Amino acid sequence: MAVKLKEWLELIDKEYLRDFIVNGGAAVKFVVAHEASIGALQARLIGQAAEHGLVFAGVSSANVKLHMIQDVFFAVSRGVTWEADAQRFVERLFQRQGYEWPSPGAPVALTEIAESNKVDATILRREFNSWLTADLMNDPSMAQDFRIAVMQLCLNRLAPAGHGAEEVAPILEWLRGELRVLSPLKAANIYSRITRHNARAMLRSLCRWLWLAGHKGLLLAVDIRQLTRTAALAADGMRYTSGAVMDAYEVLRQLVDDADLFERVLVVVLADDVFIGDDRKRSVDAYSALKMRIWDDVRARAQANPLAPMVSIEAEH
Repeated sequence: MAVKLKEWLELIDKEYLRDFIVNGGAAVKFVVAHEASIGALQARLIGQAAEHGLVFAGVSSANVKLHMIQDVFFAVSRGVTWEADAQRFVERLFQRQGYEWPSPGAPVALTEIAESNKVDATILRREFNSWLTADLMNDPSMAQDFRIAVMQLCLNRLAPAGHGAEEVAPILEWLRGELRVLSPLKAANIYSRITRHNARAMLRSLCRWLWLAGHKGLLLAVDIRQLTRTAALAADGMRYTSGAVMDAYEVLRQLVDDADLFERVLVVVLADDVFIGDDRKRSVDAYSALKMRIWDDVRARAQANPLAPMVSIEAEH
């Protein structure tokens, strides 16, 4: 049994986006739909994210190695406006302490901020460092390396416009998976790469940071259709061996199990009919650990449950 696309979107909006997600909740939903419906669904999700103040990120298994969780993080990270978010966070930090930011939306030298507010620059710098320590470095919900990275981005907002780009560039490259060597990060006390061992912690940290930076949360759409395509059918994009498909399903299983550790994120996994089909190597039947978490054991005979972990969307005619 299938659910109408409009009905499902309205329920997700009402039961999750309006209240649960923006107030700190997290959930993972699987949606099985036809090609045309998936396009319409993605467009509506983008609109709902904007309506509720959520950052939208779309990750496709056709161009992102879904079986490598660090690549999922990098794909989301490349869509984040890191410097703008750091700017917003720092400005709000000063405003909460009763200080005026001379040029809203732009970095300002600390001496200029001190002069504008008629306070001593040395004292203001000491106060600013204590605010950062309290709001960022002492926040246990973010990984240590992540905290150090965003703190450096925040400190850079107190450099005069046009200065400090060479200091934050390697940090941004590190967050986006584009940094070749770690040596440029030693000055910032970051010594580890983002790998499968720490990528989920980094993703959880990102969800926390987005809220601190003024967003309501994250809506992450993960298109897994490429996973179910054999090499002969995957003309464009990534080609997944059966082993890589299992690894990707394990990544999704871990996201489902870790949902209670995340905050302010809705993950919508988009699949086609092959995902619930008869292919024993590529369908969800191939990985029972994931199937057990999203497949309803008890179902009503006459009606589908639109709020189940996995739903099928009715084809539009």
